[in-house]
Amino acid sequence: MTEYRAELKKLAEKVMEVMDENLGLEKGYIKRAFSGGSDGNHLPFFGTKVSHYPPCPRPELVGGLRPHTDAGGVILLFQDDRVGGLQVLKGGRWFDVRPLAGAIVINTGDQIEVLSNGRYQSAWHRVVASANGNRRSVASFYNPALQAVIKPPEGPAAEYPSFMFGDYMAVYAKQKFMAKEPRFLAAAAM
Repeated sequence: MTEYRAELKKLAEKVMEVMDENLGLEKGYIKRAFSGGSDGNHLPFFGTKVSHYPPCPRPELVGGLRPHTDAGGVILLFQDDRVGGLQVLKGGRWFDVRPLAGAIVINTGDQIEVLSNGRYQSAWHRVVASANGNRRSVASFYNPALQAVIKPPEGPAAEYPSFMFGDYMAVYAKQKFMAKEPRFLAAAAM
């Protein structure tokens, strides 16, 4: 697991470098932002969560994991290759994220949405219950340091406020399943 996590952390950092390039930003911009800025005094957080979803004999009666966006940065998900359940919202409709053997699903969280000034959106997703067997997933989260100030790149067209990630997490803990836009504003007001 230690080796797996080390390789996933490298992959997340590579994904952020590609995002930097796609956004026309200097290489390492997002990683520096996650570290608290140019001085980089704080380490980003990298965590891994293993989840188990047992089979449900009556999935129509269970809500599963409610729709939400992820609070942090880059999420790398290794999902069960046989039992589905992950869905993503697009255009007002829920779509299944088909399990593929050996694939890693990359999701962007709320902080990437702000740092990209909305060019990368955090994805609304959920997990629905299934009667088809046990489902397991391993999600790794590359998140900013709690002291990191998250804001869009400098420019006249900033669509998002500036806030400290720790303040955002305090708001998120109470409003995870609610709209994300008010969370941004509430964190900025702290």
